[in-house]
Amino acid sequence: MPDTTPFPAAHSRRDPWQDRPDACVEYQLRTDAEADVLCRLLGLFAQLQLLPEALHMQRLQDDLHISLRLPGISLHRAGVLAQKLRGLVCVWEVTWQHLDHSLETEVA
Repeated sequence: MPDTTPFPAAHSRRDPWQDRPDACVEYQLRTDAEADVLCRLLGLFAQLQLLPEALHMQRLQDDLHISLRLPGISLHRAGVLAQKLRGLVCVWEVTWQHLDHSLETEVA
């Protein structure tokens, strides 16, 4: 005879991957000035199904200074993504900050 004991209720546990899906994060990167750097960066975002909202790149001698804004990402996921960016061979430095748009007020 099959066991008909009901399963215990699932516990509501905080999901750090989705704790603030409306958050917007801005990354600042310093990389080698090589032709394939942007392809590597955008390839990483494409693998994760993420599309940057804004991307700015400037070449200064042997370095590229890249800033990009990524909306709809939790703060936990933003930190994990920063670690993945740091792991790329061409990346020298990664910093990121949470852009808190809730503090902005509308002008009437």
